[in-house]
Amino acid sequence: MSNSPRASVLALSISLLLAIPDLHAAGGGEPEPGGSGAATTLDRVTVTGARAAGRTIGNSPAPIDVISAQELESTTRTDLFEALNATLPAWNTPVRANATDLGSMVRVGQLRGLSPNHTLVLVNGKRWHTTALFGAGGLTGQAPVDLATFPTGAIQRIEVLRDGASALYGSDAIAGVVNIITSRQAEGGEVAYRYGVNDGGEGGLHTLTARAGFGLGREGYINFALQYDDQDPTITSSPVPLDYPLFFLRDADGNPVVPGGSVWRPQIPAGASLDPREYEVDRGKWRWPINGRRKSRLRGFTASAGTPLGESLELFAFLNHAGRQAWAPQFYRPVWRDEVVRAIHPDGFQPKEEIREQSVGATLGLRGTLAADWEWEASVTNGHDAIRAYIHDSINPTFGLDSQTSFYLGKVRYEATTWNLDLRRGFEVGLAGPLELSLGAEARRESYRKWAGDPQSYTHGGAVILDGPNAGKPFSRAVGYSQALAGFSPEDAVQVERDNWAVYAGLSLNPVRRWTVDLAARHEDYEDFGTASTWRVSSRVELGRRWAVRGTASTGFQAPALAAQAHKFTQNSPAGVTYTLQVGSPQAQALGARPLRPEESENYSLGIVFQPWDGATAAVDVYRIDVDNRIATSTSISGDSYPGALPLLQSLGYGPADAVSYLLNAAHTRNEGVEATFEAASDFGRFGSVRWTAAGNWTRGELRGVAPTPDGLTDYGVPGFSRSNANLLLLLSPKSKQVLSADWRLGRWSALLRLTRYGSLERYGVPVGRPASEEVAYTIDPIWLTDLDLGFQASERLRLSLTANNLFNRLPEKLPQALVQPGQYYAYPVNGPVSGDGGFYSASVEYRW
Repeated sequence: MSNSPRASVLALSISLLLAIPDLHAAGGGEPEPGGSGAATTLDRVTVTGARAAGRTIGNSPAPIDVISAQELESTTRTDLFEALNATLPAWNTPVRANATDLGSMVRVGQLRGLSPNHTLVLVNGKRWHTTALFGAGGLTGQAPVDLATFPTGAIQRIEVLRDGASALYGSDAIAGVVNIITSRQAEGGEVAYRYGVNDGGEGGLHTLTARAGFGLGREGYINFALQYDDQDPTITSSPVPLDYPLFFLRDADGNPVVPGGSVWRPQIPAGASLDPREYEVDRGKWRWPINGRRKSRLRGFTASAGTPLGESLELFAFLNHAGRQAWAPQFYRPVWRDEVVRAIHPDGFQPKEEIREQSVGATLGLRGTLAADWEWEASVTNGHDAIRAYIHDSINPTFGLDSQTSFYLGKVRYEATTWNLDLRRGFEVGLAGPLELSLGAEARRESYRKWAGDPQSYTHGGAVILDGPNAGKPFSRAVGYSQALAGFSPEDAVQVERDNWAVYAGLSLNPVRRWTVDLAARHEDYEDFGTASTWRVSSRVELGRRWAVRGTASTGFQAPALAAQAHKFTQNSPAGVTYTLQVGSPQAQALGARPLRPEESENYSLGIVFQPWDGATAAVDVYRIDVDNRIATSTSISGDSYPGALPLLQSLGYGPADAVSYLLNAAHTRNEGVEATFEAASDFGRFGSVRWTAAGNWTRGELRGVAPTPDGLTDYGVPGFSRSNANLLLLLSPKSKQVLSADWRLGRWSALLRLTRYGSLERYGVPVGRPASEEVAYTIDPIWLTDLDLGFQASERLRLSLTANNLFNRLPEKLPQALVQPGQYYAYPVNGPVSGDGGFYSASVEYRW
């Protein structure tokens, strides 16, 4: 596809931006009230990225993005994953990373192309708890914070540090930090309602948000926020084609005939024909549902409070409670398959998975001052996430007519309690500015537990096939589960805990005028894998009134998720059963598994910050992040993918329809990139004011080394870490992403135009049921999306808006035909940032007081 038209558009955009100085000078330079000027943005005080006081975006030694509540609202996304995806080029939220089951209902995001686990999430500067679902987004080994459970109405701003910060905050901050700052308003409030729908009428979304602030005592505050989201599903797959039969075939005498071939690729044998009902049934009803948005409901509540307890003491607290339900329909099981108990499901069945989630987090703390000008803060943060899993409209055929059709699959729960003590003081030591010393200690206790589900969800009942051509034959082990997803068995149940503690110190100083240096060091001790020490050096030098250079060098680490060592999982599909083995199990050990080690990183960045003219700012940063011992899933070993490995599987007790894998420290990687930002404001007098922004990220990843293949796998021609799994580490995010926006305001009217370009995506896939040697490589071309938000301030308190996300209904390229699932004419990729849902159009009303 030619890029010349797009290059022309980009050149025109740059030309327009370069013309802004004259317009700005003519207009006097200040945007209208309610606008957001560049100078104002530069002066925003930040609390992320250093423990020194008084830092702003403009003087920070590291790149920090600050997203205000107004900017969040302008994205029209109530899901924080999608809001960050709309505003930050360095952020990527896949539609669904690699999941069809439970992981498809808990989304993930990534910063600078690294793993979701590599971004630390703080709330008001405190470490937040992660999801209980190990394997979120379908990425085994990942258990990041689920940002979708945090109500956007409670947020005052979000600070995103695009730099490694493990020496400041500990494990996870390899790619950067997302710090959510909640509202502290002591008065006023708002209520807003939005309804939207996707092009074609699917995917309706109802969102209701409310916030109110009140005074607490003489100088305190308490702020409440509520959010309710009701998301309808979308399905972007084609109707089921006629070459995929839904009923038994018929021979010349009308007797039922089972299709030949495989479950995935059924064939019509000689002398057989389609059942007449194939031409009458609604073939759109059983569309493959994995290519669409999941149905979900979210109810969230937050409370934030603070009040002085004296001249030098303040009490602060925060609470967030979110409840979510989500549903994920699975592949349709046609009538002719033996695992269909036709007396219960005469027309076949389509299982639907469900999660019921409760996420609760709270912080309580005190801050004040001591003698000799020491500032101190002590806090405790507790949070937990609990998920119950169910499956409906399913069956365990090995129980015959006694089978349940709805199953409780089990429950997972993660909890973390963190205690912090921080001290800070400035010293006059004869330098250009005070030397600021910060000291701190942290202790954390984590627990993870998994409970078993209904016995029928994981037990083989011993019944035989009841009817059809194969009546009386026994069922294989592969179908002795609730169909589509097996429940957790008592053997899967686990309860683990761990403690860790840390001490840390930091220095911020100005050796001479216009030179800032930040130093940080941290030592941690985890009871399950040992100690880790990290350091960080950041510096910024002003070269004049308009120019500055900045850079950072740091080390970091990522402790294996608490659930990782104990994780095991069973999943069944139309073709067989997939087992993720516990790392320490005899089967995994026989395949070469070893205890997991922490990931370790080195992070280097260098940037330049400049003001092309008054009221404008720009920055360019380059970075390199090396991560060793990346945790990922081993090659999935099956008879289909590696026919020569079937004897190995059988020697471990697995059958021809089974696939097995385990977690391992798979690879050493390098991510390099360039980030650029630009921001300016123009005043056009009676034609209004405009805030212009342009930002881009260009990145690439490479393998620096791969874990050696165990001898036991080499003998069977199986790689320990397959290329398809390596691609999930390196190629999940686009090679580049650019966001251009213009925010115009005039009196009661406002308009926001946002253009987002998602760069190309490299992808690989293996056709269903084929060996790994038939892997298909393909590229998803770049795509431009246009968002438009039109607002009208009907009165001092009432605002109306109309919004179009993906205004022109642009769709990604379809999958290559070789990778389209049987039972589909076409399908869209789901592991990129752009879905096949098309445009989303919404209207909202907001009332403030």
